Amino acid sequence: MAVLSISNAHLAFGHVALLDGANFSLEIGERVGLIGRNGTGKSSLLKILAQIEKLDDGLLQLQQGLTSVYVPQEPELRAEATIFDVISEGVAEAKALRERYEIHDENDDLAWVQERIEHIGAWNWEQRVEETLQRLDLDGSRVIGSLSGGLKKRVALGRALVAQPDVLLLDEPTNHLDLDAITWLEELLNNFK
Repeated sequence: MAVLSISNAHLAFGHVALLDGANFSLEIGERVGLIGRNGTGKSSLLKILAQIEKLDDGLLQLQQGLTSVYVPQEPELRAEATIFDVISEGVAEAKALRERYEIHDENDDLAWVQERIEHIGAWNWEQRVEETLQRLDLDGSRVIGSLSGGLKKRVALGRALVAQPDVLLLDEPTNHLDLDAITWLEELLNNFK
């Protein structure tokens, strides 16, 4: 069963058709690589699958409750932030829910908040961030502005992974990575459900 699919997809920029009646589906456990020349619509397709952009025509279907995270070619990271802070952005909902619960506002639906916290594992979001930092061999106290392109890419991947998405959408994931980091990424993706 497909977790996401597009049918009869059309997308054009001006008179240039990038998608012209395209069909695509992603099944559970599949790993798909898009290969093509620059400007042929690879990034556009990923952004459509991530629901960042819309098709001109066609149908995008996502399995109910599906979570996906898109990591762009050149991730935007706050230069003044620490690695810990940026990776924690991947658990923003968990952080917000736990803070909301800890306020104990009597007008809030605390039963729903607690249920949601348990569903997404928000009680231990700090532990998830620390585990991700360890797995990626990153020092959470370092400032983003001082990092190389490869380390910034690793931080962006960490932000995506800590969210524990069902689907990872990686645009040019090996940009700025050296051979060791590419090997690491390959192992990571092979172990990703």
